[in-house]
Amino acid sequence: MEHILPRSLGGSDERENLAASCYRCNEFKGAKTDAIDPETGQLAPLFHPRRQLWVEHFAWGNGGTQMAGLTPTGRATVVALRLNNDNQVEARSLWIEFGWHPPAET
Repeated sequence: MEHILPRSLGGSDERENLAASCYRCNEFKGAKTDAIDPETGQLAPLFHPRRQLWVEHFAWGNGGTQMAGLTPTGRATVVALRLNNDNQVEARSLWIEFGWHPPAET
């Protein structure tokens, strides 16, 4: 589980502050709550899975193997959490072969 607002920044262990996360994303996020949007060069908040809708900030690109950020928050999150790292892209490729990805509704 990932702390949306890290404990080091005052976040709690309450359910409202927790989100499911893979180990790698959790490691890449660390104590970050924002990151640089590569398009604007400005600081943007990371995606908040309890308050924001995925479809408003992200889309599937390259046949579903890559995540594309649609907003400053989406782009900053994709870069900060390295959501298109080689392992993720390869896993998505396999999921596509089996018909498991991309999800019908995200």
